[in-house]
Amino acid sequence: MSVTVQYRGALRRPPAPSEKAEGRPKKPNDALAAAPRPTRAARMLALAYLIERRIESGALGDYADAARRLGVTRARVAQVMDLLGLSTAAQERIVLGASLGAF
Repeated sequence: MSVTVQYRGALRRPPAPSEKAEGRPKKPNDALAAAPRPTRAARMLALAYLIERRIESGALGDYADAARRLGVTRARVAQVMDLLGLSTAAQERIVLGASLGAF
Protein backbone atom coordinates (compact mmCIF):
# COMPACT_ATOMS: atom_id res chain seq x y z
CA MET A 1 0.00 0.00 0.00
CA SER A 2 1.29 3.44 -0.95
CA VAL A 3 0.26 6.85 0.36
CA THR A 4 0.83 10.08 -1.53
CA VAL A 5 0.61 13.42 0.22
CA GLN A 6 0.31 16.62 -1.74
CA TYR A 7 0.87 20.05 -0.26
CA ARG A 8 -0.08 23.25 -2.00
CA GLY A 9 1.35 26.45 -0.67
CA ALA A 10 4.62 27.86 0.54
CA LEU A 11 6.41 26.48 3.56
CA ARG A 12 7.02 29.35 5.94
CA ARG A 13 8.29 29.61 9.45
CA PRO A 14 5.71 30.51 12.07
CA PRO A 15 5.81 34.18 13.07
CA ALA A 16 7.81 35.10 16.16
CA PRO A 17 5.80 36.12 19.23
CA SER A 18 6.73 39.79 18.70
CA GLU A 19 5.45 39.60 15.11
CA LYS A 20 2.13 38.11 16.22
CA ALA A 21 1.57 40.92 18.71
CA GLU A 22 1.90 43.63 16.07
CA GLY A 23 -0.12 41.74 13.49
CA ARG A 24 2.42 42.18 10.71
CA PRO A 25 5.91 40.76 10.19
CA LYS A 26 8.92 43.01 10.60
CA LYS A 27 10.94 43.84 7.52
CA PRO A 28 14.65 43.00 7.67
CA ASN A 29 17.15 45.82 7.50
CA ASP A 30 17.80 46.49 3.79
CA ALA A 31 21.56 46.74 4.33
CA LEU A 32 21.68 43.35 6.04
CA ALA A 33 19.35 41.74 3.52
CA ALA A 34 21.55 42.87 0.62
CA ALA A 35 24.78 41.52 2.16
CA PRO A 36 25.71 38.13 0.70
CA ARG A 37 26.21 35.26 3.13
CA PRO A 38 29.85 34.15 3.44
CA THR A 39 30.69 30.87 1.74
CA ARG A 40 31.48 27.78 3.81
CA ALA A 41 35.12 28.02 2.71
CA ALA A 42 35.28 31.61 3.97
CA ARG A 43 33.83 30.57 7.33
CA MET A 44 36.34 27.71 7.59
CA LEU A 45 39.21 30.11 6.80
CA ALA A 46 38.00 32.44 9.54
CA LEU A 47 37.82 29.46 11.92
CA ALA A 48 41.42 28.56 11.06
CA TYR A 49 42.59 32.07 11.95
CA LEU A 50 40.58 31.97 15.17
CA ILE A 51 42.10 28.63 16.21
CA GLU A 52 45.58 29.92 15.38
CA ARG A 53 45.07 33.06 17.50
CA ARG A 54 43.69 31.03 20.42
CA ILE A 55 46.65 28.63 20.33
CA GLU A 56 49.13 31.53 20.23
CA SER A 57 47.39 33.26 23.16
CA GLY A 58 47.36 30.06 25.21
CA ALA A 59 43.56 29.74 25.31
CA LEU A 60 43.93 26.45 23.40
CA GLY A 61 46.77 24.02 23.92
CA ASP A 62 47.04 22.52 20.44
CA TYR A 63 45.00 21.17 17.53
CA ALA A 64 43.83 18.21 19.61
CA ASP A 65 42.50 20.57 22.28
CA ALA A 66 40.73 22.61 19.58
CA ALA A 67 39.21 19.44 18.15
CA ARG A 68 37.89 18.34 21.55
CA ARG A 69 36.33 21.74 22.22
CA LEU A 70 34.78 21.99 18.76
CA GLY A 71 33.53 18.42 18.80
CA VAL A 72 35.32 17.41 15.60
CA THR A 73 38.20 15.08 14.81
CA ARG A 74 41.84 16.14 14.91
CA ALA A 75 42.02 15.35 11.20
CA ARG A 76 39.23 17.84 10.47
CA VAL A 77 41.00 20.54 12.47
CA ALA A 78 44.18 19.79 10.51
CA GLN A 79 42.24 20.14 7.24
CA VAL A 80 40.83 23.49 8.34
CA MET A 81 44.27 24.69 9.46
CA ASP A 82 45.71 23.72 6.06
CA LEU A 83 43.71 26.62 4.61
CA LEU A 84 46.26 28.94 6.22
CA GLY A 85 48.89 27.49 3.88
CA LEU A 86 47.12 28.84 0.81
CA SER A 87 48.60 31.88 -0.87
CA THR A 88 47.35 35.28 0.19
CA ALA A 89 45.72 35.72 -3.22
CA ALA A 90 43.84 32.42 -2.86
CA GLN A 91 42.69 33.31 0.67
CA GLU A 92 41.48 36.67 -0.59
CA ARG A 93 39.50 35.00 -3.36
CA ILE A 94 37.93 32.63 -0.82
CA VAL A 95 36.89 35.54 1.39
CA LEU A 96 35.45 37.44 -1.56
CA GLY A 97 33.60 34.37 -2.76
CA ALA A 98 35.37 34.24 -6.13
CA SER A 99 36.18 31.03 -7.98
CA LEU A 100 39.58 29.42 -7.42
CA GLY A 101 39.75 28.06 -10.96
CA ALA A 102 43.18 29.58 -11.73
CA PHE A 103 44.79 28.26 -8.54
